[in-house]
Amino acid sequence: MMSLRNRCALVVLVAGGLVAFAPEVRAQYSRRTPIVEAVEKVREGIVTIRVTRSSDWGKRGVVGTGVIVDERGYVVTNHHVIADAVKITVTLADKTTVEARLHTEDAKHDMAILRLPVTKKVKALTFGPGSDLMVGETVIAIGNPYGYTNTVSTGIVSALGREVSMPSGETLTDLIQTNASINPGNSGGPLVNINGELIGINVALRHDAQNIAFALNAETVKAVLSRHLSAVKVSKVGHGLTCTEKVAAEGKTRQKVVVARVSEAQAALKEGDVLVKVGTLPVQNRFDVERALWGYKAGDRVEAAIVRGGKPTTVSLTLSGPATSRVAAVSGRGR
Repeated sequence: MMSLRNRCALVVLVAGGLVAFAPEVRAQYSRRTPIVEAVEKVREGIVTIRVTRSSDWGKRGVVGTGVIVDERGYVVTNHHVIADAVKITVTLADKTTVEARLHTEDAKHDMAILRLPVTKKVKALTFGPGSDLMVGETVIAIGNPYGYTNTVSTGIVSALGREVSMPSGETLTDLIQTNASINPGNSGGPLVNINGELIGINVALRHDAQNIAFALNAETVKAVLSRHLSAVKVSKVGHGLTCTEKVAAEGKTRQKVVVARVSEAQAALKEGDVLVKVGTLPVQNRFDVERALWGYKAGDRVEAAIVRGGKPTTVSLTLSGPATSRVAAVSGRGR
């Protein structure tokens, strides 16, 4: 017997004549889900990495993934993706291909930083907090598994705080475990949450199991970037600040950068101040503070927007050289 759902219309015979039922009208659902929106939000900040090693001449080489972390062309990926590379080629979302320079190798955390020779700003992904992740929340992995570029897979956070021993002998800690499908080629690519925030860098999978993969936690990634791409190392200027991050409830701005310590007593900048903007760059994490000061030199004054006691204020910071690495806030004014 054919059900009503399987027919466009139904005609039945009843006393007094024929009764015709109108064609069934199916409910229409929006196909623009939060996952679709998250993928669209981050796609421009993901790159394809092709690595040639000395043993790869005449071969296609290794394919991996990378994430743009600063619009001036800095990319983070896994160290094992670019290890022993003699040539690193990066393809951007708009299909532009450039040869990247290896800026930093950090084998201990299986991370590497690349610098792209770009002449215009590129799209950088926004970091989300890695400290408030929830087991069971939706995550999205994007990468180039087996060379299939821009492949999207979804899953959940399966567990937190995992520890994995790598073939290199290094042990990675505080990893995110996920059941999102990850394969060779996904390495170095982003793990993002439903809001399109970068919460991890995909790093490893378990070959003898299904639906078990791991990603570096965003907190680890930010710490490594802040160390290797500090204002002192990039521009040889010191700011003398020690900052912490606080995570707020769901909202437009979930992360706050709080001044925990300053290098010397000063009236214009105090412990507990919330940094909102440094120079021209809004700041939401400690890495933002470092990259906000790239391009300045010792003695420069940089205006910083802060919140103190719930009230917005601006202070003027004077940057030091790397030897003293201090901040002297020479003026402050409310607004």
